[in-house]
Order: sequence, then C-alpha cells, then structure tokens
Amino acid sequence: MKTISPKKTLWLAVTAVLTVAIVLVSIFSLKNGYHDIFPYFYILPILLLAYFFPRYSVYVTILLGWVFLGLVFLYGPADIRLYTSSFAFFYVFVSIGVVVSAFSGQLVQERRYREIFENSQAGIFAIDLKHRQIREVNTRAAVILGYVREELAARPSSILWPDSDQETLFLQKIRLDRHITDMEIALRKKDQTLIWVLVTAALTTEDWIVCSIVDITERKRIKDELIESELRYRTLFEGASDAIFLHNLDGRIAETNAIAGRYLGYSKQEFLQMRLHDIDLHPATLFTPEMVQVLLSRGHILFDTVLKKKNGTQIPVEISSRISEYAGTPMVMSTVRDISERKKA
Repeated sequence: MKTISPKKTLWLAVTAVLTVAIVLVSIFSLKNGYHDIFPYFYILPILLLAYFFPRYSVYVTILLGWVFLGLVFLYGPADIRLYTSSFAFFYVFVSIGVVVSAFSGQLVQERRYREIFENSQAGIFAIDLKHRQIREVNTRAAVILGYVREELAARPSSILWPDSDQETLFLQKIRLDRHITDMEIALRKKDQTLIWVLVTAALTTEDWIVCSIVDITERKRIKDELIESELRYRTLFEGASDAIFLHNLDGRIAETNAIAGRYLGYSKQEFLQMRLHDIDLHPATLFTPEMVQVLLSRGHILFDTVLKKKNGTQIPVEISSRISEYAGTPMVMSTVRDISERKKA
C-alpha cells in the first residue's frame, strides 16, 4: 500500500479542518441570509486538493459541490435565484478542480522526469539541432565531460567534438534515423583530452537531440589492448619456426599454426578433428597421468617422442608443453621441434 508523505498528510489534515469550518460557516450564512460570500470559501480546499492530490481531486471536488448544493437546499430559503447561482457555483467548482488537477498532474510529471534526469547514473544532455547549442545537461554528463554544469549551458555543441567531421556525421545520422542506439563515439573534455562514450540518442518533435552517454574510455582501452595483444600473439604464433599446437589435457587440438600443417602434412581442419595422440607413434606414453601431474605442478614439461606424418613418415621431435590460455579457457601450448639432426649426431 502506497504511503502518504508527512507533508501531504499535514495538508490533508489542514484541508479537512478547513472544509469542516467552511461547512459550518455555510450553515450559519444560509440560516442568517448571507448568501453572497460563503460559496467562495469552497475554492480554497478545492485548490489544495487539486494541487496535492491531483489524482483524486476531481472526485472530491464533485463531492464538495454536492455538499454545497445539499446545504443550500437544506438550510437556504426557497429562492430560485439562490438555486440558480448555487448550480453555477457547482460547475465553477468542478471546472476549477479539473483545471488545477490537470496542471498539478503535469507539474508532478515534470518533477518526476526532472528527478530521473538529475539522478541518472548516465550522462544526459540535450542539443538544439537548429542552433547547435547545448540546452540541458545533468550533473553526471558534466562530470564525464570535465565541466561544471553551468559551463555547458547554451554553449555550442561543437565544443564536445574532436573535429567537425565527426559532428557532421553524427548529426546526419540522427536526422536520417531519428534515433541512435549504443553507438561508440569520441568526445572532447574541457581539458581537450578525448574520451570514448557509449551514446543513445533520439530526436524529439522540437528538434532537440536528447543524448544519454556512458563513459567507456577504460573499457575501450582494455579492449583495444586485448585486440593488440591478440594480434601480436597471432603474428608470433603464425611466424614461429616450430609447429605449435593448442590443446587440452586430453590432447584434443583446438588450434595450430601454419607450419604444423606443412610439417606433418595435415590441413588445419583435419587437425581440429584430432588429438595429439593420433599423430604420436606411442600414444599410450603421451600425456600420461604422471606427465599431466608434472605439467600442472610445474606449469611446463619437456620430453622427446616420435610423430607420424600423414604420409606415414616418422620423425623424432622434442615437445615443450606449458599451461596457457585460449579464448578464456585454460589450455596447453605444445611447441614441436624436429630433432632429427640431433639424433643423427
């Protein structure tokens, strides 16, 4: 059940006491022939109810109007002019209640949106598309952009962009689509440093662009570093002079480099359907429980074995295996080196 705030409870009590007092004044006035002033007293509780309780004020206003009419018929003289004016007041009361209730409801809605706007964890600002000026900005947006909130009001929107081309492209897209969802863009802070934000924007009927931004500078930096690291890793992986296999502890192959295929005669697709045991001359001795235990405890292991090429040729190799990671999963990276020349010596 929704609770009423202390402030509203106080005003509800004031309105109730005031209404009772007005009813008593009405009875006194009607009995003593004072018909001109007391109807105006009903406007005050109607205004209070409409302002503080807009959802229910119309119903209460109608009820007060009927109370007013009831008092007139019970305690007033049988006068057609009094009845006529009373009905006129009744419609005035209802009209005032409806108008003030609608206005108050709009104020409540605006207050609610303002609270959401001010307290949002995302930065929100609005740009007047016609004049290209910042019209509204919440505190979070100002913090993200490195400004005090008042510094951004009525400033040209161009101060937010690293260059005019990016601004033009953004404005063209919003004009064309009328909304943008989760778009990564670069903005310029007050100190001229660049930040990356995830922006969602919409074009209103008044040609204002309402933008919601979340700072993703750190997230993007980490992502870019991961991509760069992966590219470096891939370059080293493919450029290695030895065959390299990524596999799990059971020997199931997840990745190989190009030289492994040239070295052993299998295609990459064929390797991905195999285990290292399938190309070992003595599969029962490969990655035994004892070897796996050593690998897990030390993190690496070095051993000799003999592999079989696709054409049946056997080659002695040295395998250096170490615990690694692939696609976020713990794996084993085994580097295979041909030691035929060493064996001959």
